[in-house]
Amino acid sequence: MQTTLQGRSYQRGEITLEELAALTAGFNYASALLHEDLLGNDYDAVVVDGDLHLPSLTLGEPLAFLVVTGNLVIDGACVDCDEPATGLYVLGNLQAGSVWTGGMLGVQGDLTVARTLAGFYNDYAAIVKGTTRAAVFFPENHYFQFEGAPTFDVVLGNAAPYRVPKQWAAQVTETLKGRALLDRAVGLESDDLPALSAEQIETFGATELLDAHALYTRVQADSPVLSD
Repeated sequence: MQTTLQGRSYQRGEITLEELAALTAGFNYASALLHEDLLGNDYDAVVVDGDLHLPSLTLGEPLAFLVVTGNLVIDGACVDCDEPATGLYVLGNLQAGSVWTGGMLGVQGDLTVARTLAGFYNDYAAIVKGTTRAAVFFPENHYFQFEGAPTFDVVLGNAAPYRVPKQWAAQVTETLKGRALLDRAVGLESDDLPALSAEQIETFGATELLDAHALYTRVQADSPVLSD
């Protein structure tokens, strides 16, 4: 559960749905999360004016919608989810140790991730209007809308090129798979691995070779998923 942030709260009557919609108007689909069925007694929306620096951030209950009007720096993991539906919108730059996103993520500036940028499921999307930089990118089935060129050291997941706009697909082809992936994975081998042939292991990527749940657990704990 996320600790209380010092900001303007929807539950406390300090910000309205109309004001939240205006702040996030530059991002597609943000308004879909701004309705009383989501926000109310159980969930809150908060606006932090200016910059914000946190050791970690997890959205869900009670904080489901967060807008930071300046830069957001998170030393550890930044986690949002699709159940309940959450939205994180940064009108400046976002810097984090790791990012795990299943809900809506919007960054007006640059996104810089020291370790792993991971997606989960396909109901929502991540939108970055500046540049994106991450050591490891694992989109799974989550859509990432990069408006500036992304830069990743390692891309995992056989479908990664289909999770980003076409102009960047060539930059997110798999760069690590097979035995090279297993040699660097940090205790993430899939339970199905013994059933795969040697040829399959050489050609498969993270989706087949790695335990996705274990990978997500490490990302949410801001732990590396690959050895150096």
